[in-house]
Amino acid sequence: MLTTKEKGILKSIIRHCERVEKTINNITEDDFYKDENAKDVVCFNIFQIGELAKKLPNELLFKYQDVPWKDIKGMRDWVGHDYMTISFEIVWKSSSSDITKLKEYCIFILHDNE
Repeated sequence: MLTTKEKGILKSIIRHCERVEKTINNITEDDFYKDENAKDVVCFNIFQIGELAKKLPNELLFKYQDVPWKDIKGMRDWVGHDYMTISFEIVWKSSSSDITKLKEYCIFILHDNE
């Protein structure tokens, strides 16, 4: 069973995933590379997702190993510390394919613990 804090963290991750989805939903990959605001919004939310993932207890991370928690936290560090050297190709790939999977998996975790 999840604690109230853990549920809140997962719900916050879901909200940040939705912000990324909303930002890139109606733009092409090329448009993303040209749009500084879209890149900033996506990177900020990726940073927040990683920050929140760092607050989840190890027991939960171990139980749900299908989620690449280490990579998620690593993306946060990369976006937070090396913003000027970010590969926006990697950010686009992660945003356009992995974010929705993460959101769906967090929803699954919440439902799995009701």
